[in-house]
Amino acid sequence: MADILVIDDDKDIVDTMRIILESRGYLVRYAYNGKNGYAELTKKAPDVIILDVMMSTETEGFDLACKLQESPEYKRIPILMLTSFPQKMTEEGPEKFQHILGEDWPVTRFFEKPIKPEKLISAIEEVLGSR
Repeated sequence: MADILVIDDDKDIVDTMRIILESRGYLVRYAYNGKNGYAELTKKAPDVIILDVMMSTETEGFDLACKLQESPEYKRIPILMLTSFPQKMTEEGPEKFQHILGEDWPVTRFFEKPIKPEKLISAIEEVLGSR
């Protein structure tokens, strides 16, 4: 059973993902901000992280993703990042957000919120299969 950590400040989204993922047999842990998410993952590294971009700050998700990318212990954990601004993140990404991220994106995939359950499950299965 894969361990998935959901980090998002929207409790409705967290609850929905938890229900969907648990119904598929995944162990789901969650946090409502980057600080608590980091604390949760240090207890036991998850197999996949689902991370919101904007929480208490516009870059909180990126800040956490970059912190994990710098850690030898956590940098290999796949991160599926959710955003309400998919065009900005995916189409304009490297140019528009280079001041935040530098040259490398610290996430595995971007998805628009809300994400369809089958798309989420497919992405999780894909990243778990490539490990």
